[in-house]
Formats: sequence, C-alpha cells, structure tokens
Amino acid sequence: MRAWMNVGEAAEYAGVCKDTIYTACERNELRHVRIGGRRCIRVRPVWLDEWYERNTRHLPGGGSSATASTMGASVGR
Repeated sequence: MRAWMNVGEAAEYAGVCKDTIYTACERNELRHVRIGGRRCIRVRPVWLDEWYERNTRHLPGGGSSATASTMGASVGR
C-alpha cells in the first residue's frame, strides 16, 4: 500500500466518489495535506480509515451504514 494517496486513489480506497473526498477536506473532516496548490491533495490510508470510522454509524445487529453528513454526499465540481 502506498504511503500517500491522491484524491482518486483515496476515493477508490474508501469506496466513495472523488467529490466526497474533496468535500471532507474542505470541511476539515478528513486530515489531508496540500502540496503546491489548491487541488493537489494527499492523504494517508490511516487518515481515511479514521475518517470512515468517525462517519459510520453502527446499526443494531452488527451492521453499519454511512451517515449523510459526508459519506456519499457530493458537491458539484
């Protein structure tokens, strides 16, 4: 696994669209770094795991469902 992921790789890893990653970064919900510009975002897999756990609610019976706050939400880009 790579130490750093770009937005596309992060979205694939988390199973969400790229807009969801951008939105989470804009809202400072997902830890990230910007390199040399506004759109050059990098994240670590462990940061994605932490973000995913914070934004997942556990349902009775051991299942889980993503919350509507960030997971699955997208903003037009």
